[in-house]
Amino acid sequence: MTIRLNFSIVGSMTAEEVKKNRAYSKRRKFKWAEWELYTKPRCAVVGGGKSAEKHFDLLRAWEGDVYAINDMAGILSDNDISCYMYSIDGTPIKFKSGKNVKGALFATRVHKNQFKMFKHENIRVFDSAEDEPKDGIEGGPTGLCRAPHVFIKMGYMGVDFFGCEGSFFAQSHCDSDHKDAYGSAIIIRVAGVDYLTHAGFMIQCQYMASVIKDFPKIYKIHCGGLLQAMIDNPDTWSVVAISDNIKKQTETQGVKHEPYKFEHIVWTS
Repeated sequence: MTIRLNFSIVGSMTAEEVKKNRAYSKRRKFKWAEWELYTKPRCAVVGGGKSAEKHFDLLRAWEGDVYAINDMAGILSDNDISCYMYSIDGTPIKFKSGKNVKGALFATRVHKNQFKMFKHENIRVFDSAEDEPKDGIEGGPTGLCRAPHVFIKMGYMGVDFFGCEGSFFAQSHCDSDHKDAYGSAIIIRVAGVDYLTHAGFMIQCQYMASVIKDFPKIYKIHCGGLLQAMIDNPDTWSVVAISDNIKKQTETQGVKHEPYKFEHIVWTS
């Protein structure tokens, strides 16, 4: 029997914060990303998963454009990889950057602190579908989930994804162990292997697995982990353990839980 969880997704910004951030980006008149069709070679999009480190040599030699999600831009820069910062997030905490970060691609709802790290001419912006339903970028709740739409719309012939495995073991991200990864921790069993993840990663993997499975020639992943497992086993993966925070919420709905037992192979990398 497969067990799945449905989460209500709540944005990290209030409507007023979104309005304020978008007003700033519009007032500064940043250049818009240009929509084209198959005018550029494949690009690379790099998330913060630990698997990205295995591909740094490949990314250094990448012939097309490399886009790093949020803090990953600074990590790639520190490893002599030229890239652009890419984000849809509204946090005021500045993302990590560096000398090899050539510019930025930001949603208009991104906080002004991120824009201020770059020269005006090196920034391109786009609207999210929530803000501009007619021409905005669609997708799931994370920057990675918007990447399939925005980069194809910008004219890239395809997208190669790195560091987006959606599962972790000793450390949740390349730069550090993010504490929020454990507040909503989940263990998902796929083909006899248990993957440690969290609610956000699970939702992200569900969305990306569907897109990549439908368009395998356009989108390619180089990460393995839970994302690859969901692509290979779309109908049989199952949630087998949850954190105390999620347990408390489900118990109020009458769900009963059994203790998790380490009886299966645990994914480590």
